[in-house]
Amino acid sequence: MKTKHSWLTGLFLSILLVSCTSRLDDNSNTSQVATSGSWRVTLFTDSGNDETTDFAGYTFTFNDNGTISAVKNGTTQSGTWLVTSSKFNIDLGPKIDANKPLGELTDDWKILSSSNTEIRLTDDNASSNEFLTFTKN
Repeated sequence: MKTKHSWLTGLFLSILLVSCTSRLDDNSNTSQVATSGSWRVTLFTDSGNDETTDFAGYTFTFNDNGTISAVKNGTTQSGTWLVTSSKFNIDLGPKIDANKPLGELTDDWKILSSSNTEIRLTDDNASSNEFLTFTKN
């Protein structure tokens, strides 16, 4: 019985270690993916309302130094970004009417998934019902 208990404990710890390692690798990969080119918003919902068209024409670049630039029609707005644990933090200024639509992206986003061509996020506050997807240009 003691051998079975030790075996199960070892199995549990191995699974826990692998899942934690995968999570760290995924987030590290998200940073690498984000800095690998320019991006556009292909989904933005706020309280269930699709506001994706507000970001038409914007190109986003995530730089290695933690800055982000949003460019539309030759006008650039700068901010900051950071990936930590399971979060993708974006700060493009305050969430006020004068800073729409870019201020809407200022948030602590939870990473749903990332690939070489897409980064899918949701607001870390589940009750806000906000989703954001960046697709590589």
